Amino acid sequence: MGQSLPIISIESFSTRTPGSADYDNDASDLYAALSEIGFAIIVGHGVDDEIVANMRNAVKTVFDTPRDVLMQDMVVKGNYRGFVPLGYFTPNSGTGAADQYEAWKLHNETDPSNPVCTACSLYGQNKWPNIPADVQTPIMAYWNALTKVSERLIIALCNQLGVDQNILLSYMSDPLTNMTLLNYPPMPPQSDSWGIHPHKDFNLLTLLAHDPIGGLEVRNRNDEWLSADCPPNGMVLNVGDMLELWSGGRLISTPHRVLNRSGKPRQSFPYFSKPRWDVVVEPLLEPIAGFDRPPLHVGTSAADIWYSNWPDTASSDPAQVLGHYK
Repeated sequence: MGQSLPIISIESFSTRTPGSADYDNDASDLYAALSEIGFAIIVGHGVDDEIVANMRNAVKTVFDTPRDVLMQDMVVKGNYRGFVPLGYFTPNSGTGAADQYEAWKLHNETDPSNPVCTACSLYGQNKWPNIPADVQTPIMAYWNALTKVSERLIIALCNQLGVDQNILLSYMSDPLTNMTLLNYPPMPPQSDSWGIHPHKDFNLLTLLAHDPIGGLEVRNRNDEWLSADCPPNGMVLNVGDMLELWSGGRLISTPHRVLNRSGKPRQSFPYFSKPRWDVVVEPLLEPIAGFDRPPLHVGTSAADIWYSNWPDTASSDPAQVLGHYK
């Protein structure tokens, strides 16, 4: 646990342009971190402190709500939106004990009149808790801010990869981006129960605001688990399987886990950027030696990975990488 994640400023991504020294140096540092460990702490991301604070308060409000109210809007097969009770889901691999978290799942808010809703059933409107407090406004303000950060990161990484940024940006219209509001109950310090089991992310990029409790750990290439310590003004950034595939294995999707041994409840709210449902993800560059993964159809794989969260359903998608990580 001695090693820490690299801290990278991305302020130049919003104040400079590709080709300037500051921009290219910061992009190079970010690329190095994401190709060596797949994780970085980003600062200078431009998301206002008040937006983050309001988001954190909104998440607290959701989980302060009586459970019988939240249970009115549980996730169901075919509509992975709403409340996930404690211990409800098992790892997608079909083995292992249930993870010890509660969640509220949100997906890209899509008007039902949008033709994409007819083309793919994963789109639609979100469920929101049936409470007097307005949590939707601060949550969507945070969501929109992270969408801008994600776009700047995509542009910078495309420049480093030598890939036309317009290709990836065009794939992000009507995205299947989603967010999970998470509540981990206090666990005994000696507990071996996972908050979330060791896993890789399936999406493009994941962004996670600073968490004062801690518990997120990342596995490096030496099979050591590192604590993802993050300063209050930072965000944890990591590569998902889709970006690993697009980069031909140059940027790496890394196993990570949550162990909440703090004795306190832990709340977090990861943002998972994801392309449009009909995009087929395959290497945009010649893959590096030894990297061999089949193309991934975003809509098919998204439906499979969410559906296979249920204990009676196992993944059947050969494009998924749902290995066992210890």
